Amino acid sequence: MSGLAAALRELLGEAHVATDAAACALAASDLFEWPDAAPALLVIRPGSTEECAAALRIVAQHGAPVVPRGAGLSYTAGVVPTTPAVVVDTARLDAIRIDAANLTAIVGAGTTWQKLAEALAPHGLRAAQASPISGAASTVGGVAAQNLPGSMDGILGLAVVLADGSVARTGALAMREEPRFWRNMGPDLTGLFLGDCGAFGVKTEIALRLTAEREAAFASFAFEDGAAMMGALVSIAQKGLVARALAMDPVRGRSATKVEAGEALRTAAAVAARAGSVMQAMRDVAGLARAKLADPAWTLHLTAEGVTIAAAEAGITAARAIALAAGGRETDAAIPRALRARPYSIRGFVGPDGERWVPVHGMLPLGTAQACLAALEARLPSLHLAEHGISVSHIISSLGAYVTIEPMFYWRDALDPLHLQHLSDKNRARFGAFPANPTARAIVRDARKALAAVMDAHGAVHAQIGRHYALAERMTPEGAALLRQVKAMLDPHRRMNPGALLREETP
Repeated sequence: MSGLAAALRELLGEAHVATDAAACALAASDLFEWPDAAPALLVIRPGSTEECAAALRIVAQHGAPVVPRGAGLSYTAGVVPTTPAVVVDTARLDAIRIDAANLTAIVGAGTTWQKLAEALAPHGLRAAQASPISGAASTVGGVAAQNLPGSMDGILGLAVVLADGSVARTGALAMREEPRFWRNMGPDLTGLFLGDCGAFGVKTEIALRLTAEREAAFASFAFEDGAAMMGALVSIAQKGLVARALAMDPVRGRSATKVEAGEALRTAAAVAARAGSVMQAMRDVAGLARAKLADPAWTLHLTAEGVTIAAAEAGITAARAIALAAGGRETDAAIPRALRARPYSIRGFVGPDGERWVPVHGMLPLGTAQACLAALEARLPSLHLAEHGISVSHIISSLGAYVTIEPMFYWRDALDPLHLQHLSDKNRARFGAFPANPTARAIVRDARKALAAVMDAHGAVHAQIGRHYALAERMTPEGAALLRQVKAMLDPHRRMNPGALLREETP
């Protein structure tokens, strides 16, 4: 290993190769605990596609496994090696090149969504690709590797470094000529690498489609039960009336309204900047407090977009009729307005009182979403979570013709270094000394499997496959065989993130 580290330091520089125990442990972690995790052999931070390729050629000569890593803010072990590996940290791959005239951008895989949004804002543009709320820290490459609920059509092409150090370029980035604006000239090789959890290669550059910012209108509704809320959400989604629907159960709703003073001020400033109205910002923050006091059973928050505000309002008007007919009661639309103004926030991925947090999710077809939610609610009492201080809440969302249900577990437990590095100094002091709770952690591990099985029985599919969700086992034999053939072609020695995506694979 010393020879490998020395060769990589000569290539990348001393500052960009880490071998200390703390760095190697952090680079082999995500937001949950995995008993079979192994610390990294070492961590490298290349600054370009060419540097990454040269580094992986050196690694290949030593026969070491490789694990690509963005922010590491996943919870399915997709960036957690089970055998000592060289971890490729993409943090230095953060260049952004914007072609506003052609509505495209080429960005480094380590670029955070927040940084990209800030770069695009002066152009009145945003990425067409959906991005996660954790985008203050999570990366463009992470979304490309893990997938997000919804379409990945906003990604136009990729540069991927394979296990042997060769570089594959796909879609728009495979074309010789500028501008790089089109993904589908010939077979869609870009799609081959999306959602691979890094099992096919290290993504270093991503070409993105851009779109103009649009006018938006908002509405929120309270429902007495989840069935009525889900019925309304499904009907609204079936008619394509809104750009985004977000629902919360009572537990999650109370958590969402626990706004600390600093967060409230930042949210108010963001709302004021977007709306041009300090008074509207003050009303929205007050609306969050009113939502807490009202404490409805379930809430549904809608955002509609249009080329004019009238067009956006038309979508909300039609959605409002559906929500009211389903028994909803209209409430202050502070939450969707705040999410629009400040789409990225991160609180260390912990609960409002510092609880450890981990979700499980499923993307459901519209026709089974209501039955799936009912089945999940029926299954929860048999898991005996409350007896061990574990609470569970649901967040439900839709960006199109599907519904994502995401049960989330909270419990008091020791936080890991990955949590602590994203906490404020204040919250690190408040939450950083909790004792370990391995019993609750084990119960949550089993509960996640149980709820995933319920969702799978209703036709769920998953993003962020990692080492947690079954993929090959859910595919037809022919589909699974093709997947394995692609892996064998791109990584014949099984050194690229072994065990991710195809859980039966061994190094």
